[in-house]
Amino acid sequence: MFALALTAFLTLAGFSLRESRRLTENNRWVSHTRDVLELSELLPAHITDATAVRGAYIRLGDPAQFQKFDAASALVLRDITQLHNLVADNPGQLIRLAQIEPLAQSRLALLKSSMESHQRSGDDRAAQDAFIAQGAIISAQLLDQIGTFESVERSLLQVRSAEVQGSDLREAKINTIRTVFVFFLLLFVFWFFNREFARHERAERATIEQRRLLQSILDSCSDSVIVADRSGSIILRNPVAARENAMIHADNLDENYAELVGLYKGDGQTLYKTEELALARALRGESVYGLEMCSRPLDGGQLRWKLAAGGPLINAQGEKDGGVVFVRDITDRKEADRKLSDALQDAKAHARENMELSELGDLLQSCQTIEEAYKMSENALAHIFGSHPGALCIINPSRDLVEARAVWNNCATTEIAFIPDACWALRRGKPYGENGSGTPVACSHLRGKLIGAYLCVPLIAQGETLGVIYLETAPRANGASDGEQVQRDRLRRSAIAVAERVSLALANLRLREMLRNQSIRDPLTGLFNRRYLEESLNRELRRAVRAKRSVSVVMLDLDNFKHFNDTFGHQAGDLLLKEVASLLQVRLRAGDLACRFGGEEFSLVLCEADVEGTLKCVRTICDAVRHLSVDYRGQTLGRITISAGIANYPAHFDTLEDLIHAADKALYIAKSNGRDCVVVYGEGDTASKQAGPSVADEAL
Repeated sequence: MFALALTAFLTLAGFSLRESRRLTENNRWVSHTRDVLELSELLPAHITDATAVRGAYIRLGDPAQFQKFDAASALVLRDITQLHNLVADNPGQLIRLAQIEPLAQSRLALLKSSMESHQRSGDDRAAQDAFIAQGAIISAQLLDQIGTFESVERSLLQVRSAEVQGSDLREAKINTIRTVFVFFLLLFVFWFFNREFARHERAERATIEQRRLLQSILDSCSDSVIVADRSGSIILRNPVAARENAMIHADNLDENYAELVGLYKGDGQTLYKTEELALARALRGESVYGLEMCSRPLDGGQLRWKLAAGGPLINAQGEKDGGVVFVRDITDRKEADRKLSDALQDAKAHARENMELSELGDLLQSCQTIEEAYKMSENALAHIFGSHPGALCIINPSRDLVEARAVWNNCATTEIAFIPDACWALRRGKPYGENGSGTPVACSHLRGKLIGAYLCVPLIAQGETLGVIYLETAPRANGASDGEQVQRDRLRRSAIAVAERVSLALANLRLREMLRNQSIRDPLTGLFNRRYLEESLNRELRRAVRAKRSVSVVMLDLDNFKHFNDTFGHQAGDLLLKEVASLLQVRLRAGDLACRFGGEEFSLVLCEADVEGTLKCVRTICDAVRHLSVDYRGQTLGRITISAGIANYPAHFDTLEDLIHAADKALYIAKSNGRDCVVVYGEGDTASKQAGPSVADEAL
């Protein structure tokens, strides 16, 4: 029976499909014919547009009309091309279209010739009349051919429309038969399945199987499942819920239920009200999703975090018949979330520390002097270490004392100066800290009673210990939480990283300062060299010009220095140069400059000093040198004198080269005048001569 019904259904479906395809094909031909008619109607319209453009050009003479004419001509040619494509399957229409095409092209060519003639000569009325007459003849022929073409297509449209209507009627009849057949077939199927479902024994077995399946699901579920009836009595607990509530006698959802079960809110202290619980809300018909609870056992066991969800039970009649909740233990997940949050916070703190360390490194690298770096470190470290007091302690050049060069947050628990052995971090070369319990042994540079703990991190760079960073930390309490331990570890890590940056920056600054001193200092005397003299004198001259002040240049030369070298040796000569250099540094003002020009020759730059003031200062220096007593290997070197030449801006010259040359020339005159005297440039033999022994006496 089913085979016959299926065969009949497939036969009807085949007929329906065939008629549907035929209807689709006929509709396509009707649409095709309408497209041809639409294009045939557009063709004369586009030719009319081209004619209108020609008329506009004749009236206005606007050259832009040529572009419009070309566009209209392109549309005409496009229409003809599309018509060729559409009637390619109709030879008769192709012949008619072949007659239309040359007429259309002739009409367009005539219009363009009319426009070009008018372009060449504006006064061509006779020619334009001829063009109009010829165009009228062509247009009449063209319209006649197009009319014939459209008449044929309309005839085709009528035939094809009739075929569409016939196909549509046949398909409607087939669909009606198929609908009736399907209706009776559905009635038969409904009767068949209704008879099968009516079998009571099979239905009962299915119900029992479903109950067993439901019980299996409840027994294997890892979540607690609790079901209550509409009165609030708990009628079902799965094994997990039964184990969790084994010692609790709470079978009714009364006002003491939350207290008996030990259900608290997220803070772990506030007890839930019974009406706020998921089961109570489910009994009220609410759907509950993601209610977090903290379960605190009455016997003082471990706190457990739980997540409840549930909703009302609906019976077969669609009525609310109780409530069910699913409670999942999320303690492990909460712990994982906490650790993840701590790790995220630690990562953010680490990123912030790296940024702060990078800024600290940039600040220290931009410092020009070590003292500037100390001051910058004091501000930066106070920001990095927050509320933790501390100090940056540096070993002095003689390496016998450690001095606190930067102190932040009023740190008063370490000595300002102490010996290196007083710090265990400096002894061991690695971080050292005391935890507040008496062990290990505290550093001896601590003073007073330290509340809490401390940390010392040595500053080591390029194999050299530069000092130590001292930092007060929070006391280590017994049973400290993991968060406190993380904070201590983070502080220790940050202190070590800061120590690395600071030590490297200080080492670089020391090296930079040493290289700078080597480039501008004379290694024997410690005075500035000639290069620094020229740079500084240029700068002072510019300042003097702006401020209209005086600057004096003095050239000094040790008298008979070769005699000292030949008599006592070059080491004695070096000692003499050092002593004279030390005297010059003591005698000059803070703003003045003393340099070793070369050999036994020195240069002085005296700012804001006129000729008279400079002369008085140099005489004082000469007198001090004359009374200088230098001993070398138990032997006095003898009487020491110097000669000096003075040049002044603006009294003499205003350029560096001229001033040095003038002072050198005055020095030469002083040497020629018997040495041990001071000569001002331009005064010649009448220059001020300081009383002193003769050259012969100096030789003795």
